[in-house]
Amino acid sequence: MPYFIVLEGLDGVGKSTLARRLAESEEYQLMTTPGAELLPIRAEIVNGLGSSQTAKALFYAATVQAEGEKVRAFNKNGRAVIMDRYRASTIAYAQQRGVTLDLTSILSQAYQPHLSILLTLDEDERQQRLHTRGTTAEDIETLNPDFRTGVLTRLQSLCDIELDLTEANEEEAVSLLKQCINNHLLLEPYKPF
Repeated sequence: MPYFIVLEGLDGVGKSTLARRLAESEEYQLMTTPGAELLPIRAEIVNGLGSSQTAKALFYAATVQAEGEKVRAFNKNGRAVIMDRYRASTIAYAQQRGVTLDLTSILSQAYQPHLSILLTLDEDERQQRLHTRGTTAEDIETLNPDFRTGVLTRLQSLCDIELDLTEANEEEAVSLLKQCINNHLLLEPYKPF
């Protein structure tokens, strides 16, 4: 069965790295929201929307819908997909930023993942990773404890399972992720090709 698996979590927990590694080792199609076509101009779009958090949330919701339709086509053609952020992050961050739109309802028609995994990490370790890679303007809001706690609480309610990667090196994290996927889906490791 061609699965659609989503990795959610705060910046610096390893979502992008693990999604890439899983795609390489398990032959999943690697995707992200916004999609590859919009990533180079995302900052311009977001900046162009000014201070309206509602407009920004609608932009991200649109990218979820668009990428979900692409995932559906991949799955229909027998290709499994691993996604770096999707519906849960869009909703959690928007709500924490004060957006009152019912994004859960708006995104209810978006293609749903077979499994959404919330990746977590000890906060000191996460902040060290952010510092090492270079903290971006987008990372800064998650350094605020109230903002971070609010987003995590929302992500916990929106994701299927939480996987703590504290003190796991990259190889261990890949192994833990594969084990989590296999255990949760109650299937043998999926080999699409």
